[in-house]
Amino acid sequence: MKTPRRRKSLQMLILAIFATMALGACSSIPSSSPVGHIKAGSGDPGASSARIPDGPEPGDSIGEIVRGFLAAGAGTGNNFSVAKSFLTEAEAQEWNPQESVSILPNDTDLDSLNAGVTSDNKTLTMSAPVVGLVNSSGIYNSTKPGTQSNMEFSLRQENGEWRIASAPDGLLISETEFQTIFLNYSLQFFTSDYSYLVPDSRWFLRSSSTPTALINELLSGPASYLSSAVVTAIPDGAKLSDTNVVTIENGVAHIALGSQGDAPTDREKGLIRQQIASTLKVIPSISSIELTIGGQLVSESLQPKTDSSVQVDGPPVVLSQDRLSRISGTTVAKVENSPNLAKAKASDPAVSFDDSLYVYLQNSGKELMRLKADTVDATPIFKGKKLVRPSIDRFNTVWTGERDNKGKLTAIGEDSKEYSIATDFLSGRDLIDLEVSRDGTRIALLSRHKGEPSRIDVVGIPRDKAGNPSSAVSDALIEVGSNFDEVKDISWAGSTSLVAMAAMEGDEVQPFRIGVTGPPAQLGEVPDGSRIASGEDGRSILVTSSSGEIYSYNSNAWQKLVDITAKDPSYPG
Repeated sequence: MKTPRRRKSLQMLILAIFATMALGACSSIPSSSPVGHIKAGSGDPGASSARIPDGPEPGDSIGEIVRGFLAAGAGTGNNFSVAKSFLTEAEAQEWNPQESVSILPNDTDLDSLNAGVTSDNKTLTMSAPVVGLVNSSGIYNSTKPGTQSNMEFSLRQENGEWRIASAPDGLLISETEFQTIFLNYSLQFFTSDYSYLVPDSRWFLRSSSTPTALINELLSGPASYLSSAVVTAIPDGAKLSDTNVVTIENGVAHIALGSQGDAPTDREKGLIRQQIASTLKVIPSISSIELTIGGQLVSESLQPKTDSSVQVDGPPVVLSQDRLSRISGTTVAKVENSPNLAKAKASDPAVSFDDSLYVYLQNSGKELMRLKADTVDATPIFKGKKLVRPSIDRFNTVWTGERDNKGKLTAIGEDSKEYSIATDFLSGRDLIDLEVSRDGTRIALLSRHKGEPSRIDVVGIPRDKAGNPSSAVSDALIEVGSNFDEVKDISWAGSTSLVAMAAMEGDEVQPFRIGVTGPPAQLGEVPDGSRIASGEDGRSILVTSSSGEIYSYNSNAWQKLVDITAKDPSYPG
């Protein structure tokens, strides 16, 4: 008989973690580096949350062994040694806990999971719902409602006790445990003109080997949806040399890259150093780096100073009292030279980063208008059947597209040159909204197909050296917020996340923050919210209701801005 302590431990931990999916399309966590144990007193904020699971007990049944194994997966210590104690000696050498990570809803109970045992008591199968997947490079993908993880365990007796002879590789962790055991990091790449750093968001175990995992992934290049939109100074095939690990001594991270082809120039060395230093700077135990390439030290003086993000300094633009207006604090001020839009059927204003131009739709979305700050009259720059809200990138190029989309977007340069950009995956879909990231490397597209939930896709924007968009977006894309049943509006909220007016199945539409590769988090409740806009820092968030009320998000709470009525808010960009 099991003690009450162990039964409670199993009940708590079984929700935390499973060996995951027998599905071919399963995602995974990096397997090239060993997993370090979170030690008490290590300074890691998650150390106090680490659990020490129970091992097998004499006489455990098949079901108890499998359940104990699943529960023990929550313990990462000593390379998952407790979980491996439920396996045969041979399987303990083969099982890879880092092969994949699936995320289990917090409200899922063990008793609700489908499980079955064959008549010979040698095979146990189980299925579980999952809300997110993390692939072998640490990239998080949300899953559609109803996604299941199917697992099969083969068992046999070893030394008179049941042990698992074959277990699916990987982990399935509850949403809460995922936030405890894993942390979000960003690999750093460059915009095509090297003006800004672009983060590539990944998830890794809290571990002493995390710096090595980060650098190995950085050397491997950006995620596929970013690959044609960003550049790296690191040459193809670059690898860590000697011990193949990043070591840390007295706060200094030592990174040794082997020789690779032609020796890099001083400029290339500095750019490589900046990518590495910017990627590792978020790790608390690292205060500086020492980089060698082919045994030669790369001086910090070679490292350029590249901005990490595009700053959004200007106030949001709205339509108020039939004019283009800017919100400042709790007041609304009319934009100088704004035309009277009372009869224009205007909507969806946008303003450039430098405040030099405004754009908006009029005639019920059939005309895209542009108003330059130094002119009196707005002029039409594009016409369509029904256009979606325009977005202005950092090159002052204006993006829009037809709502009834035929697989293309349109961008209009500051010189009025028109670019047609192929987006084949949108063909036949209802395009609801588009938002270009403020660094100009990605575009978020909200669309819907008849009878299906709304979908957010993020895809890279290839550009030429002048910053003009290419004739097509990247071949690869990433679907964001697949858990949602409905999404009404989106906005970038920093470099790695979006905000959205969205709803899970059966719920009311409310504001959420969603990692481009990360889970969603609800941002409280706003009555009758319809449109949302965010500044670069993700804190300056505005929501407007269908009646024109405005709510501002401050200190994790929503505050109604009294005496202001406006619609269609948009921060610069």
